[in-house]
Amino acid sequence: SKSERQQCQSNKLTHALYYAHWDYSCYKMMHTKMTSTFAKKKWFAPSVLLILSQCVYSFSTKAPAIVRPDINIYPSPPQNSPFTPTEWKQRCELAVSYRIACMEDWHMNIFNHITLKVAGSENETDGPHFLLNEYGLGFDEVTASNLLKVTLDGRSVPTAGEETKMAGRVFKPGYVLHSALHKAREDCHAIWHCHQLDSTAICQTTTGLLPLSQEATFALTKGISYHPFEGSANSVDEQERFVTSLGETNKILMLEDHGPLVVGKRIEEAFSSMWFLTRACQYQVRATSSVGGDLSRINIPSNDIEEEMNRRAKKFDDAPTVKVDEEEIVEKHDTEALMFACARRSAEREFGADNIYI
Repeated sequence: SKSERQQCQSNKLTHALYYAHWDYSCYKMMHTKMTSTFAKKKWFAPSVLLILSQCVYSFSTKAPAIVRPDINIYPSPPQNSPFTPTEWKQRCELAVSYRIACMEDWHMNIFNHITLKVAGSENETDGPHFLLNEYGLGFDEVTASNLLKVTLDGRSVPTAGEETKMAGRVFKPGYVLHSALHKAREDCHAIWHCHQLDSTAICQTTTGLLPLSQEATFALTKGISYHPFEGSANSVDEQERFVTSLGETNKILMLEDHGPLVVGKRIEEAFSSMWFLTRACQYQVRATSSVGGDLSRINIPSNDIEEEMNRRAKKFDDAPTVKVDEEEIVEKHDTEALMFACARRSAEREFGADNIYI
């Protein structure tokens, strides 16, 4: 009956609220709305139920998980935009990434790149495509609309309606290095490369990154590889060797005598990995400098301690477990997204959102 169906919908709502462990004020507000709605014998909005259903546990009946909404939200495409909403969102998150890199001092005049594979472009005849900065622009000049879309062979893909417009400049080392990894690994959606001073200095040492800090541990657990220096990355012949050096699962590639590169399934992962890596390298450079480079005077963890550091790093996102009626409510923080959101807000305050998302 209709009343039974309404009661079923009510149970779904209550179930979602319970397992999401919302605070009392939120629960009271939703309960009042629910009661009012059903009192008027109206169906509860399906869109609201869909949102709430995302909060329902997903791991097991013993360990429900709290799922929070996306915290990195971007403006809608401008009117008559030639970009799809999906591509526009990617352009926004990449544009603000360049501004973040500028603020972190991960930029070097007009050089270095952050790239993002365009979602769905693998279905294009010349796909997949990826977005990158135009050669000649500083990181503080990159916007959502002036990012270039290129093929894996470095050819600029014209924007709809602008086919006759002169193509933007593509820096060859940027596409050679980034396209090789975008092509080789499906999980390489975002690639972040820089010449930050301390991390590049570590790339010039035979010690590589040492497990001297929590930040180093977070970077090392991503999997780290090293690639021997062959000169400027403008030789297509080197692409296969880049791929071999990175390997099948590692997320960090230290380009010897060149600089660090990180890959991620999303831009938030690439940012957080680069942040931990560069911070760890800063510590290492200062620590080794303070003892004249004598590693015997550095507190290098034992193998057993390093293993324990790695185990704890893998649980870094775990929130305190909450018990409700003998059931455990488990939440894993999305640290990558939270870190990126913090940096994004700083960049928006510094440069103005209207100057980035245009």
